[in-house]
Parts: sequence; structure tokens; C-alpha cells
Amino acid sequence: MARGDHLYVHRLGGLYSHHGIDCGDGTVIHLTAVGQGPPGVERIPLERFAEGDEVRVRDYTAFFAAARDPAGAPQSPSMQVGRVLDRARGLGPATPDASPDTSPDAVVARAESRVGERGFDVWLNNCEHFATWCRTGISGSTQVDALWRMALGPIGYWLHKLSETTNASLDRPSS
Repeated sequence: MARGDHLYVHRLGGLYSHHGIDCGDGTVIHLTAVGQGPPGVERIPLERFAEGDEVRVRDYTAFFAAARDPAGAPQSPSMQVGRVLDRARGLGPATPDASPDTSPDAVVARAESRVGERGFDVWLNNCEHFATWCRTGISGSTQVDALWRMALGPIGYWLHKLSETTNASLDRPSS
């Protein structure tokens, strides 16, 4: 672990994960939905963040390699929505194609800039959105993406079957 790293810990046996930014001084800045007072961004000791669970570091190697590629970084649906919401909240880059500084100091500075901010939303502004924004400059949550895939999976299957039925009826010879 190092200053500016995106940290996460699994909770409830891996049911979900909690995310934050390593400040390099034994503290973590994270967006919390629970704790003392209203939900918001706070700086806490690493031990309190871990709560006895193994602290892991998110690897952004592939993300930043893709960002240097002319085709651009892969954007999950959550990050696409996040970019729009970030701009609406004044958190996005001045221009859509601008690349934020991703040095450890810049990552921690972004996290520190939001300490004391209030508000938590599981779908649009959770701890993973916050940590991903600090690290990449774009809010995003793989957990939210996974929930959407689970929720839309059966609907997608149903629509596919519906289209097969419709196409089959169109292919029938008329009598």
C-alpha cells in the first residue's frame, strides 16, 4: 500500500466491499454511510477502515494503459454515468477529454478536497464512486455495475426471447 492507492476491504464475507484512499500516513479518506453523524467523507485511521479485514489495493494498470491508447480507457456504464454526474456536481474536468493528474499527491488532494462533504447514495455516490473518482477523475462503481447486470439480466433474456418469437412469426408462410 502506498500514498494515493485506492484501498478496499470485503465486508460480510464478500457480500460487498468498502473503498477509500490511502493518505500515506496511516489514515484513509472514505465516504461512509454509517458512523458518527450523517453520511459523508471523512478521514480515519487505517485500522478503523479495515475493521479487522484484509486491506487490498485496486490495480489500475489496465485502466491507465487503455487511457493512453487512442481508443481510450474502457468505460463501464457506471463510469459513463459518473462522468456526467461529476460534471453536473462540478467535479469533472473542464473539458470531456481532459486527463486528470493521477500522481499520489493529486489523488490525495482530490480526496482531501471532499472531506466534510455530506451525502451518500448507493447507486450514484457511494464509497467506490468516491475512491474511483479520486484515483481516476471519473466516478464509478463495479459493485453498482454488477447489480445492474443482475437486475437487467432476466429482462434482457426475456426481450431476446420475445424478439425470437416475433421474428419466427414473421418468417411463417402466409396461408
